[in-house]
Amino acid sequence: MLQFGYQRSSMRHVTNAAVFCVLAALSGCRGSSGDSNNISSESARTYSLDTTISGLDSSGLVLMVNARERVETDVSHTINERISAGRWQTVDSAAVSVAAGETKQGLASSLPSGAGYSVTVGTQPTGETCTVASGTGTIQSANVANVVVTCSNRAYSLGGSISGLNGSGLLLANGTDTLAVYSGATSFTMPTPIAYTSSYVLAVQTQPPGLTCAVGNGTGSMPAGGVRNVAVTCTDQPFSVGGTISGLGNNAGLTLTNGIDTLSVTAGSTSFKMPTPVAFGSAYSVAVQAAPSGLTCSASNASGTMSASNVASVVISCSDQSYTVGGTISGPTSSGMVLANGSDTLAVQPGASSFTMPTAVAYTGAYSVTVQTQPTGLSCSVSNGSGTMGSATITNIAVTCSANAYTVGGTISGLTASGLVLLDNGGDATALSANATQFTMNTGVAYGAAYAITVQSPPTGLVCSVSNGTGAMGAADVASVSIACVSNFGLLYSFAGGSGDAAGPYHTLIQGSDGDFYGTTLAGGASNVGTIFRVTPSGTESVFYSFASIPYSGLVQSSDGNIYGTTASGGTSGRGTVFKITPSGIQSILYSFPAGSSDPYTGLIQGSDGNFYGTTGAGGTNDDGTVFKITPSGTETVLHVFPKTGSDGETPYAGVIQGSDGNFYGTTYFGGANGLGTVFKVTPGGTETVLYSFAAGNDGEHPYAGVTQGSDGNFYGTTYQGGTSGLGTVFKITPSGTETVLYSFVGSSDGANPEAGLIQGSDGNFYGTTLQGGAGGLGTVFKITPSGTETVLHTFAGSSDGANPSANLVQGSDGTLYGSTDAGGTKGYGTFFKIALQ
Repeated sequence: MLQFGYQRSSMRHVTNAAVFCVLAALSGCRGSSGDSNNISSESARTYSLDTTISGLDSSGLVLMVNARERVETDVSHTINERISAGRWQTVDSAAVSVAAGETKQGLASSLPSGAGYSVTVGTQPTGETCTVASGTGTIQSANVANVVVTCSNRAYSLGGSISGLNGSGLLLANGTDTLAVYSGATSFTMPTPIAYTSSYVLAVQTQPPGLTCAVGNGTGSMPAGGVRNVAVTCTDQPFSVGGTISGLGNNAGLTLTNGIDTLSVTAGSTSFKMPTPVAFGSAYSVAVQAAPSGLTCSASNASGTMSASNVASVVISCSDQSYTVGGTISGPTSSGMVLANGSDTLAVQPGASSFTMPTAVAYTGAYSVTVQTQPTGLSCSVSNGSGTMGSATITNIAVTCSANAYTVGGTISGLTASGLVLLDNGGDATALSANATQFTMNTGVAYGAAYAITVQSPPTGLVCSVSNGTGAMGAADVASVSIACVSNFGLLYSFAGGSGDAAGPYHTLIQGSDGDFYGTTLAGGASNVGTIFRVTPSGTESVFYSFASIPYSGLVQSSDGNIYGTTASGGTSGRGTVFKITPSGIQSILYSFPAGSSDPYTGLIQGSDGNFYGTTGAGGTNDDGTVFKITPSGTETVLHVFPKTGSDGETPYAGVIQGSDGNFYGTTYFGGANGLGTVFKVTPGGTETVLYSFAAGNDGEHPYAGVTQGSDGNFYGTTYQGGTSGLGTVFKITPSGTETVLYSFVGSSDGANPEAGLIQGSDGNFYGTTLQGGAGGLGTVFKITPSGTETVLHTFAGSSDGANPSANLVQGSDGTLYGSTDAGGTKGYGTFFKIALQ
C-alpha cells in the first residue's frame, strides 16, 4: 500500500525496502542495500508528492490522490488520454483531508519512478471552491511538490470560441475537467468553474478523426469575471516545418532534410520552410544533409512532435569555422548511455572518462548536450551542456553518473500568475502554476553533479529572480533554492497637464547622455501646445521646454550634445520647423518648412555623415510627403518627393533609419501597388526604391511606424491594420524586399492596432506596444521573438497605469524598458512607466 499523508520530511527519499516491494510489478523492485555504489539500488527509489494550498479559509476540503501504473509502453498520449483509454491502471488511492488555513500538504510518500499520479478535489470546503492545477503527471526521478490547490469564495467559468469543427470526437480538458464537443459547435464552456486566481491550462485531450484542433489563449490565471477568449481552431490540413538561417551569405549548396523530405536552400536565404507539411502528432527532425563548400552548418531546436500549429523555430547556423563539443564523464559507469546534441548522438562505452560528440558545431550555432538514454541502473546528469558555439572547442561539459539521484527544489514567493518555467543546467523545463509557494524540478540530479536553476520563461506580468540556485549535489535533496517574483511594471509618473506640466506624451523617448529620459507631449506647458519633458530613471519629472507649436515628433540627441526635433506647425510659413535645444534648454529654429513641403509628423535621425534626415507627411509636388536632409547649420535638401500616382508610397507618418548598408529605410501609410502602404529605401543621393507594397488578406496594412534593423540584417516593423483579424501585424522584410508576417494581433488577448514600432532588446527579442486591445481595450506592451512568438508583458488598465501607448519603447542603460502612454494615469494626461525584463 502506498503511504499517503503529510510528512514534513517529504523532501527525503523513503528507504524502507518493504514499502518498495509492495509495488514490485510496477517498479521492478530488487530491494535496497543502501550502498550508493550499488547500481541496482536506483530502481528501488521512491518519491514524495506534495501540494501548495492557497486561500483555504474554511474546513471540509478533501483531496483524492490516485496513483497509477503504466500497463503499456506507449507514451505518445497525455496522462488523461492513457487513463481514459485504459492505458493506466489505478494501483492505490487515498482521501486526504486538509485543515483550514493549511498552506502545504503532503499527499504521498512512496511513489516509484514511472508511476502516474492524479490529484482532484473530492469534497469542496464550506463556502469555497478549490481548483487543482498541475495535478496530473508522472514521477520521473525526483520528488514532486508542484501541485497547487487554489481556494476562493469566487469561481468563474472557462470558455471561448470554436471554428472549423466539422466532425465529432473533440474532447477538451483542463486538468481532469473534460468536455466532449459536438460537430458544428462554435463555442464552449468547461463544466467546472475555476477558483479565482487559479491557473488553468486548456488542452485538446482527444482530436476529432481527420481533424487537428489547436487551442489559443488556453493558459492563464482565472481573473474576476471569467475567461471567454479561449480560441479553439480546427483544420484538416498538415503543418509546415521551417525556421531561420544565419551565416549562409551568397553561398549555394545547403541541403536540408526532414526524413525523406529534401530542400535545396537558395543562396542568400535567411529563412526556410520544408516542402512537405507534417501531420499533427508526427515526428519531425530537420538535419543538414549537405553544407556549402567551405562552410559548416548546424541545426538546433530541430526535432520534436508536430503540434497543432506551424513550426518556425528551427535554427540553421552556418559558418566557415566549426568546433567540436565534448567534456568529461565521472562516477560509476555501465552500458547503455547515449548522449545527444539534437540529432547528433554518441553511444558511450562503459568506463569512458571523456567524450566528444561526432559532429562539429558551426560558429555561433547553438548546442545542447543531453542524456538521451540513461545507462543501466544509473542516473547521469549534464552540467554546462548548452550554449552558443564560440571560437574554440567546447571541453567543459560535465556528465556525472551515480547510483543515486536527488531532488532539487525550494520555495517561491510572489507567484501570482501562471507561465513560470524553470530550467536546470539549460534543460529539464519545469512549469509551475500560479500561487505555488514550493517547487521541485522534474528530474533528479546525480550525486556529485552540478545543478544550476534559471528562469526560462517568467510568469505573465512578473519577473522572477533565483537565489541559491547553483551548487553540487550532495547526498541529500536540495530544498534551499529560492524564487522571488515581483511585478514587471512600474508606474514612474502620471502627467498632470495644464501650464505647469506636460500632457499627452505621443512620440518616442530618448535617454540622454545624462542618463535622464526626454520626450515630447502634444499638450501642456506654458502655451498648452506641447512640451519637452525630462524624467529621471526614478520618476522625477520636469518640463524641460514649452513649445509655441505642437511637436508631433520624437527627439534625437546629436553628437554635439544638443537635442534636435521637429514641430508639425509654426515657423515662418506655419508649416513646421526643425529645432535645436541646448542641454540648458535654449531653443533655436534651424529651418522653417515653406509652403509645399510641410507637416513633419516624426523626428530626425543623425546619419553617419553628421547630417539629419527625416520625412514630412505632406508637401512635395503632389502633397504626399517627402524625405529630406538637413545639415547641423540648417541647410535643407529634399531627397525624394512621394507622388500621388504609380506604385510609390504616399504619406510617411514615420521617420527613417539608416541601415547597415548606409541607405535609409522607412514606411508610408498609403500608396504602393495596393494603396495600403509601403516599405521603401532611399540612398543618400536620393534614389528611392519601393521594397514592398502591403497587400490585402492576411498581410499587414497601413504602417504608422517605421522599421528597425535587427541583428540578422533584416528589417522589422508593425502595421496598424491588416493580418488575420484586421487588427495589425508584426512583419519582417529582408533587404531585398521579401516580407513575412510574423504575428497577427487578435485583440482582447494580445493587443490591437500598434501605432508604435519595434525595438530590439539586448536579449535579441523585439518589444513594442499596441494602442488598443488587451483585456481592457487600452493597449499592451508585448515581446516577440525573431521567429514570431508573442508574449504580452503588460496590459494597461487606465487610471492606475496609463492607457493607449503610441510611442516606441526605449531600453535604458540599466536594461529596463521605458515608455509612455498618451492617456490614463491619475490625471488622465498620460504616464511614464518602466518594464523590467527577465
